[in-house]
Amino acid sequence: MLGLPLLVGALAVLIARQVTDGDLPDWSDWWAGSPPEWAQITGIVITVLGLLVEVGALVWAARRGRLRSNRESPLWAMGMRERSRLVKQVRRGDIGPDADLPTLTVVARQMVDGGWWVVVAAGLVLVNLGQALTRVTSPAFVALFGLVAALFALAGWQTHHGARRASAFLRDHPDGVAMHRRFGGI
Repeated sequence: MLGLPLLVGALAVLIARQVTDGDLPDWSDWWAGSPPEWAQITGIVITVLGLLVEVGALVWAARRGRLRSNRESPLWAMGMRERSRLVKQVRRGDIGPDADLPTLTVVARQMVDGGWWVVVAAGLVLVNLGQALTRVTSPAFVALFGLVAALFALAGWQTHHGARRASAFLRDHPDGVAMHRRFGGI
């Protein structure tokens, strides 16, 4: 996920150098000066708001037992490749003849329960955008924090999308939920 944005950034610098005939601004000019007061204040407010969103989401998750339930999941005993395969099956909704429906149900439940991580990702996006505003005179900081904010936004979107697909999986396969409850999990 980091390779593509870094490659795009390097290509953007090369294209900018070609367009300006090699006359890019001096790096020391980018670091000189201070951002306007409105940008600093707005950046600080957005950063604090993002921190409050993150801390609030983590406290909510801890009080609801969401963190503990993930930590005690039997899926941690599986290898990463196996868990990834199970997540892909849940996202696609395809159950083959050799699929373990109770295990897929546990994976889907964890994906639905993990949907709250979207709020943490949103808080991280706010923190990074606020940091970009406080460093508005430095294109390097704006680009860095903008890139990180975009990556957190993408991760949040993927988490939300996966939770929606897992919810659909649980609706489409109620027999797996019943088997999971009858046998007490995996």
